[in-house]
Amino acid sequence: MQLKDGILIADLLASFPIQHGFSTRQYGNLGFGKFPNDPDVVSNREKLFRSQGLENRTLIQPRQIHSDRAVSGDEFYPGYEADASFTQNKQHLLSVLTADCVPILVALPDGSVAAIHAGWRGLQEEIISKTLARFPKGGKAAIGPAIGPCCYEVGEELAKQFESKSGSSVVLWNHPKPHLDLPRIAAMQLDQAGIEEWETAHLCTSCHPDLFFSFRRDGSSGRQMSFIGLSP
Repeated sequence: MQLKDGILIADLLASFPIQHGFSTRQYGNLGFGKFPNDPDVVSNREKLFRSQGLENRTLIQPRQIHSDRAVSGDEFYPGYEADASFTQNKQHLLSVLTADCVPILVALPDGSVAAIHAGWRGLQEEIISKTLARFPKGGKAAIGPAIGPCCYEVGEELAKQFESKSGSSVVLWNHPKPHLDLPRIAAMQLDQAGIEEWETAHLCTSCHPDLFFSFRRDGSSGRQMSFIGLSP
């Protein structure tokens, strides 16, 4: 991936007629959280969309609940609870908000695009495969910045559940408590869902306070936005 004007762009998606990116802290907090219509967030989003030529798009931003639910952009309404979205509508701009969870952007062979928010709960519920089961096999994906196995400490029971399901490579046991590799699990699930190829940012949100917000690192934090839409 390449960092351009504060946005990470996936090389793998460059051949598709899409606009996409993973924001950094250069654009500030992009998630409203408990403060709807926060003027700072409104201003930050306007700055981001203006920089990318996306001002006139319809933003598809579900209310994320760590679920396995996905919504079509045509059925979306503000406040819709889901953790993934998909569309073939060129007016739509799909987005997910993250601080440590895994953002995934997908370009599919039928001309659709999808955006997926995957924390450990979503990965456990297989949100990736459930979202992509609606589409023909194939396509390419980009896995954005997320907390890495270097920093993501979890309980032993959860670690064993993922190890049993996804194999020993997703858990690091050489720490006082096990560490979980969320991006690796996401990549495995993309492979199982029939995605041809994927690209990973390999950037831990917790390790890079200059670039990313991290809830695990800071206790409370802003949010990055990952976005994808078909080119006009």
